[in-house]
Amino acid sequence: MMNNEVKRIGEIDFLDAKVVVYYDEDKKDSENVMCSWQARNPNSFYQGYCHLNYDTGEITYPEGAVIPEQTDRDKEIIPKIILVGEEKLKPKTIKSLKKYLDLEFKRRNK
Repeated sequence: MMNNEVKRIGEIDFLDAKVVVYYDEDKKDSENVMCSWQARNPNSFYQGYCHLNYDTGEITYPEGAVIPEQTDRDKEIIPKIILVGEEKLKPKTIKSLKKYLDLEFKRRNK
């Protein structure tokens, strides 16, 4: 039976953001973390209907759609929260999480 007890145990500095870290008592494997990612500025994205052509990658919008201007910084995908299976953030865990965040950030923002 899952209790789904999740509690905030700290935060990690990453780039110019703070990533909140939560302990999930149902996570048994301390090496396996879950991380949620989000655009740095989600309000700079078009929010409405569009069509993506999977063959060409071309996106078309409805007639009259207003597409917000976006900087490269707006589009960056950054970590928001992390779930871990440890009740306390140890220096070794923080170091490991920062390495994971760095690799994933580079992969997500090619």
